[in-house]
Amino acid sequence: MMARLIAVFLIFAGLLFAGPVDPPKGAKCVVCGMDVNMDPKFTSQLELKDGTRVYTESPKHAIQYMLKNKDKVKALWVRDFDTGKWIDGKKAYYVMVENGPMGMDVVAFRSKLKAKKFAKGKKVLRLSDIDMDFIKHLDQGQGHGKGHGHMH
Repeated sequence: MMARLIAVFLIFAGLLFAGPVDPPKGAKCVVCGMDVNMDPKFTSQLELKDGTRVYTESPKHAIQYMLKNKDKVKALWVRDFDTGKWIDGKKAYYVMVENGPMGMDVVAFRSKLKAKKFAKGKKVLRLSDIDMDFIKHLDQGQGHGKGHGHMH
């Protein structure tokens, strides 16, 4: 009986702490080392299967980390570009932008309609549309003069 009670408690405790948390001040991107709080609209995070959280300054780097560490990642959290609220990155709609924290990136939306409105005719992507080739395409589109912490 006591063991069952403890198991139920642990399940509820796990649910209580599941989900995104704001990154601590000074947190660095797990991919590039940049301050993840430079532009909070882009800040993203991953929860690993061992309970560890890692943060990135943008959805591009969060997805890149996830693609390279598929077996370790439990959850992907990105900010809705419209509301600033944390959303499930695996269910989000993404739109390519030119002015992310490190050049070309993607921004996320919970609503397909809002993503389409923001995209103004550009393609609205799902997580399954984004692979390492797409990430490389974004990185190559950076150009010179863009980079760490500068919004253009």
